[in-house]
Amino acid sequence: MVITGERETGKKTNQIGNLHQSGTTRWSSHFDFICSLIDMYGATIIMLESMVQERYSNSTRGEAGDCLIVMKSFEFIFILYLMHKIIGINDLLC
Repeated sequence: MVITGERETGKKTNQIGNLHQSGTTRWSSHFDFICSLIDMYGATIIMLESMVQERYSNSTRGEAGDCLIVMKSFEFIFILYLMHKIIGINDLLC
């Protein structure tokens, strides 16, 4: 994304941040969560893969593996981008 100009470079612009927690009452918090998940999708996949491979408990590795399968599916990515568009429009209207 840096090569194509979609991401800026410079001090503190390429650092990995935190996933925003979505609140239950504000549309903007849901939109912020979806945006941060899209931005950090690659890092999230890498983290889940490392959790599956490293020495975590069986239940933690199982949950991470299940999340990894779901997050790599076409349906998840399609719905993620669809919700980004829908909630983005709703955020502008609210």
